[in-house]
Amino acid sequence: MQPKNTELGDDINTALERITDVFHRRSIRYALIGGIATILRGRVRLTIDVDFILDIPQIALPGLLEELVENGFELDPLVVIKEYVQQSMTSIRFGSTTIDWLKPILPVYSRTLNEANLTPWSESHQVRTAKPEGLILTKLLAFRAQDKEDIETLLIANREDIDVSIIRDEWAAFAKLEAERTAWLEAAIAKHVTPYRSEL
Repeated sequence: MQPKNTELGDDINTALERITDVFHRRSIRYALIGGIATILRGRVRLTIDVDFILDIPQIALPGLLEELVENGFELDPLVVIKEYVQQSMTSIRFGSTTIDWLKPILPVYSRTLNEANLTPWSESHQVRTAKPEGLILTKLLAFRAQDKEDIETLLIANREDIDVSIIRDEWAAFAKLEAERTAWLEAAIAKHVTPYRSEL
């Protein structure tokens, strides 16, 4: 069974394959995060966006954007460069699909990017995808209702081998400032992981 899901829509599937092909050709460091990554690491759910942590020097951006336009992506190069460099995030489009880019400005994003690995997407494509620990951490930072649901899904789907010490260590920088999120995380671990892991 291939992870590629026709329920996601042709635009998402095509956008993901085309953009990662360009990243690979240009040796750009990236990690797929967000809903699509949750599908690959947990379960299928509805999503309409593609999200990446992307690390690329400013000098390489114009060439990347030019190639993406040639491959059917819609973007304004000046806007994308300004947003990525100054605001550390930007977005482009492919048909009905939005592709969000996040610059790894926090250590948690850098670790998530560094530890991502290639995951099968279709018979002809592999995608560098954040590991479950990194996905949970990025979703803790966002902490919307869907993010909380995804965290629980990721804990359940990966409870046999997820390294909760990585999550706790990386989250320690935010733990005191975000006491509510920290308490929620520990409750989720206690509910979905601890009963199945005697060493925790």
